[in-house]
Amino acid sequence: MGLNNELIYHQDKDDSKEVIVDVFRRYGVPQVYKKNEFVFQENDSPNGAHYVESGLIKISQSSEEGQGITLFLRYEGEVFGNAELLTNVQRQRYARCLNDSQLMTLDARKFLELAKTNAEFAYSLAVIGARRLLQTQKMVETLICRPVAWRLAWFLMQLGKPADERFEVQVQLSHEEMSYVIGCSRQTVTETLNKWRDKGLIDYAKKKIVIYDPTQFFSGI
Repeated sequence: MGLNNELIYHQDKDDSKEVIVDVFRRYGVPQVYKKNEFVFQENDSPNGAHYVESGLIKISQSSEEGQGITLFLRYEGEVFGNAELLTNVQRQRYARCLNDSQLMTLDARKFLELAKTNAEFAYSLAVIGARRLLQTQKMVETLICRPVAWRLAWFLMQLGKPADERFEVQVQLSHEEMSYVIGCSRQTVTETLNKWRDKGLIDYAKKKIVIYDPTQFFSGI
């Protein structure tokens, strides 16, 4: 399938997003986090919602064996941590920075006040929530219906950005963490990347993957 049909664009550029950004920048407090620093942890009481000015945040959950399983990534321009505020429950997952990150944090009291009194803000939150639901449905469909190679390609395309006629992915996750997201073993991720490199589809080093022809990538795998 074509790239445009398969990618879920993780940075919505529309009126709803602009409303959210304006609120966080007007009422929020800037906070700087170092790589690997926690924004919040499981069972914390939610004291605010967060907007990613720069950086990359992974939302993870601890397994029964104590391993952290990465469920979502929050990119520059995205909001996270608002669901527990709206539902008044403790944090179900933890948020950790994959690199140095700058957030705007809107405290719980102000967030809920605006959600109740500002119709435009409330509507924008609903739009973002609906899009996240559709993204989750797409992710479930991908995990159930697609082979591992396709799932890994789909995931990498969401992480990267176009660079001339190529597509570059700055890899902030280990092969093991990627395996948790797409539902396979760490060994399978490593073997698949090596296979693609041998076929000339990609080049990759420890923290960077270059996809040579993104428009034909899915058909080539």
